[in-house]
Amino acid sequence: MNTPICNFLERYTTENKLRLHMPGHKGEFPHDITEVSGADSLYHSDLSGGIIGTSETLAASVFGAKKTCYSCGGSTLAIQAGLAVLRSQGCKTIAASRYSHRALASAAAMLKMNVKWLYPKEYMTADVTYDAEAVSGADALFITNIDYYGGSWKFVNPKMPVLIDNAHGAYLKFVDKNIFGTDYMHPMDLGFPLISAESAHKTLPVITGGAYLHFTDGIDSSRAKEMMAMFGSSSPSYLILESLDRFNAMIAENVQMVNNACEAVAMLKENLERYGIPMKKSDPLRVTINARECGMSGFDFARALRSNGVECEMADENYVVLMFSAVTSMEDCERAEMAVMFVPMGTPQPLVKYPPIQPAVDMPMWEAMFKPQRTVSIEHATGEVCGALRAPCPPGVPLIFPGEIIDHNVVDALKMHGVKTVSVLTKSGA
Repeated sequence: MNTPICNFLERYTTENKLRLHMPGHKGEFPHDITEVSGADSLYHSDLSGGIIGTSETLAASVFGAKKTCYSCGGSTLAIQAGLAVLRSQGCKTIAASRYSHRALASAAAMLKMNVKWLYPKEYMTADVTYDAEAVSGADALFITNIDYYGGSWKFVNPKMPVLIDNAHGAYLKFVDKNIFGTDYMHPMDLGFPLISAESAHKTLPVITGGAYLHFTDGIDSSRAKEMMAMFGSSSPSYLILESLDRFNAMIAENVQMVNNACEAVAMLKENLERYGIPMKKSDPLRVTINARECGMSGFDFARALRSNGVECEMADENYVVLMFSAVTSMEDCERAEMAVMFVPMGTPQPLVKYPPIQPAVDMPMWEAMFKPQRTVSIEHATGEVCGALRAPCPPGVPLIFPGEIIDHNVVDALKMHGVKTVSVLTKSGA
């Protein structure tokens, strides 16, 4: 498959031109350039027919999208732009899981959109009910396809505009469903109109920050580039664009690479299960270990793995998350297996129960976020109105949102995540 961005950067490097343009390193990183002649502009690529636009068209064909836009700001930028596209089409209220990424909240606030929160039965899960009653009053729906633990949602057509956070599931397009089943689906295979924001850098061999914004048939994508420019840097990284471009050819030449990685992880899961390691159900490129059943917190399990030469993706009081990718090898999984097996097991402990957080709302999020604020200790926050997002990262999921009244459950939850202070609205006359 053609790699127009890679080809251009290679040609430009070999020409050895005097670089009297940005960036300031002047060629120390030879493929890191700016919009020089012939390089194309990311936010006008659908108009210029240049190297970026050509590469994006190739990516759309790879993923089965009607249109694909590259993001150099991760799926965060893709979510922001996707939400802005919906806003430009009249969406004023969006229904979303309470445990959505902070990119949704910040973009909704800046776009003056209201969010109707949908509450799952279990803490931080993507499994939320999207029936007609749940989403009533909303103009569109925001769905998290895979949560940080590796859980997913029930695939139903909500019959309304949909933006999917598929940050962790770009690789699913290339998974053989006959082998690994259909519990986890790529949005392009769901069969109804939608916008999908997904990180390439999380599970594909792409530089950090590389992501996609996909559009299916039935979705007006005419203002997509305009909305990406609204939130994105005017100096996008050509190193990121190059890695996105290179992946098109890589997957076209060897689609089996993803299935090979999934097979290696599946074997790892089988071996760990045989050894009695308790795991939570997760997608094909993730292993989520229940550390409490192993007699420790997820943080303690992560420290033990670190001492065994393995760094995990995320840990909390209950779980430790190991994240693999399309280039994971059998050797990688064997090494992970040995690291897990050398973690000393203890007496099983019950899962830590996170308090349910359904605080009352004092004012719209977009209004509260820009009001005068002050910082208070968490011990003195009860009864105050939250002014800023508090989102441990990973997973980047806020615990409390601007405009909500901080109650004792919120205080307890913030303490459990090690939060010591919080921004609250300044009271009139204070």
